[in-house]
Amino acid sequence: MEPEKTAVDMASGTEVQSNITTESLLIEMRDMSKKRLFFQRIATCCLAGMFLILFLAVVIILPKAFSTLSHVSSALTKAEQSLGEIDTMAKEITTTTTALNELVSDNGKSITEAVTSMSKIDYEGLNTAITDLKDSVGPLAGFMSKFK
Repeated sequence: MEPEKTAVDMASGTEVQSNITTESLLIEMRDMSKKRLFFQRIATCCLAGMFLILFLAVVIILPKAFSTLSHVSSALTKAEQSLGEIDTMAKEITTTTTALNELVSDNGKSITEAVTSMSKIDYEGLNTAITDLKDSVGPLAGFMSKFK
């Protein structure tokens, strides 16, 4: 697309060259503008994709995160209540253990006395008394059996 050269143009070579240079600069500027437009479209698409991902994250992930946090909060509340109950049970166990120790201590003396008393029993004398009783009741039982 070279412009037609006029007589004036031939007389002055610089004017012709300046038209060619201007035209080539305009073409180069147009090409650069097309490249810039192409890259701006790519950047716009990337930004739109990032905003779409961000929007999906806000719409989908955040409600789930909030519900998860509320579940965690309720679980922590229940855990705190359970720990309080465990503390109460531990105190009650300690109290019960103390009472049991006192009971064993108090009854230990009675049990010791009972065992001591049982060890003092004369078992040979008891066996002899039982044998004597058997011997004396035996004839009486035989006599009574005749009246049946």
